[in-house]
Amino acid sequence: MVVGSINGRYIVDYVLSAKKGQYMNVSMATDNAANYFNILAPGESEMAMFNGSMAQNQYEGTLRASGDYKVRVYLMRSAGRRGEVAKFRLDMIIADGEARTAPAGALQSSVATAVPAAPEDGGPRNWEVTGVSHGLNLRERPSVAAKVIATYASGTVLDNLGCQRAERGVWCDVQELGGGPRGYVAVQFLEPAVSPNGSPAMGPDTSALRAGQGEFDATGQIPCARSLGQPMTQCDFGVARTGGGYATVVVTKPDGAKREIFFRRGVPTGADTSEADGYHELCAEKESNLDLIRVGPERHEIPDAVVLGG
Repeated sequence: MVVGSINGRYIVDYVLSAKKGQYMNVSMATDNAANYFNILAPGESEMAMFNGSMAQNQYEGTLRASGDYKVRVYLMRSAGRRGEVAKFRLDMIIADGEARTAPAGALQSSVATAVPAAPEDGGPRNWEVTGVSHGLNLRERPSVAAKVIATYASGTVLDNLGCQRAERGVWCDVQELGGGPRGYVAVQFLEPAVSPNGSPAMGPDTSALRAGQGEFDATGQIPCARSLGQPMTQCDFGVARTGGGYATVVVTKPDGAKREIFFRRGVPTGADTSEADGYHELCAEKESNLDLIRVGPERHEIPDAVVLGG
């Protein structure tokens, strides 16, 4: 049993020598919800065989190899950036044979909870790549033998398209925020991405549906112009938000027509253009806390407070 503390982005490794066939049980109590431990098998420096953030900081099982196992204690990346401190107690047991006192199905239960939920089931909308020094490989299939189709640096934000168990681990179906190839990455190098307001965005993005039904979280006016060279005037708007910087803003133009502008993580990503519009692309510039948006000849100025609230 070890009692200790950790702060910021530091990690602490506890090394346990064990033999194939022995039973291991590791659990941790902590005063910080962002404090977890991973277990690395002999010879591994980054790939974890167990991820505490996905299984409530409790591991038990029979070991498949002999050697030195690392129990790695850490804070989630977002907590590390804030310089948070955690006090923890780590209990580690190595014993010959399988434990007779473990409840039937305990290992299977912890494995089942280790697969993160998709957004439609209440999981995070986005992941952030973390804990990689040379990049995280995106593979065609959920397998270390599959072709690598892209590599992501730490800090890259990915869309969560669902996770599954494969090859004695958990793999997540992802695509880089903003577009790119779609494939699979190992879950131990992911954590829920922090939104502009400092918390993960969870659950599906229903802002466009709510906006289409007129269910707005706020209404008001913003500066707008229908064409280039036209002086700015005031246009009515309504905004439907689903948190984490995900929102749909509906602007009523001076001629009564409406324009929907879509935001993800606080960034304007598209608009409801049509053939009649000429399928104009959205262009945006950031000026302090204001998004200057063009959709073809149209101009809109949308403050951060409209999208994020406050």
